[in-house]
Amino acid sequence: MARPIDDPVKKFWSRVEKRGEDECWQWLGSFDKDGYGQMRNGVLRIQDRAHKFSARLHFGEIPKGMCVCHSCDNKWCSNPKHLFFGTQQDNIADKMSKNRQAKGEQQGHSKLTEAMIAEIRSRANESYRTLCQEFDLVPSTVYRIWRNQSWKHV
Repeated sequence: MARPIDDPVKKFWSRVEKRGEDECWQWLGSFDKDGYGQMRNGVLRIQDRAHKFSARLHFGEIPKGMCVCHSCDNKWCSNPKHLFFGTQQDNIADKMSKNRQAKGEQQGHSKLTEAMIAEIRSRANESYRTLCQEFDLVPSTVYRIWRNQSWKHV
C-alpha cells in the first residue's frame, strides 16, 4: 500500500503549539543545524523552515530577494504576528540594533578570550613578535587589538 501524501498545512499545525495571539508559537517538530524549526515533506523531498512556511501560509509567497525575519528573535517561533519580510541587509541591521551578533568569545572560531585581549592591550609597549609568539597571533591581529579596531566591546 502506498504511503499517503501528507497535507503540509495539517503537518504544520500538528507541530505548532499555538499559545496566545501575541505570544511566540513554539515549534514542536525538528530543528535544523542553525536552530530553526524545520518541516520535511518526504514525498516531495523538500525541506522548509517552519517560520517561512508560516509566512507563506499567512501572507502568500515570499517576495523575491526577501527574508522572513522574526521581530521576537525566537528562531522556533511561527507566529505570523512576529514575522516580517525584509532584505538580508534589513535582517542584519535588525540583529545589530538588538545587539544579537556574536562578538569575541561568543564566536565559535575565536581563540582569544576577553582576559587575553585585556592583557594584550596592557602590554602595548612590548614588541609584536613577543605577543605574536605568546598568543599564537599574526602581527596585524595584535595591531588591530591595540588600536581598538577589533574586540571593540572589550
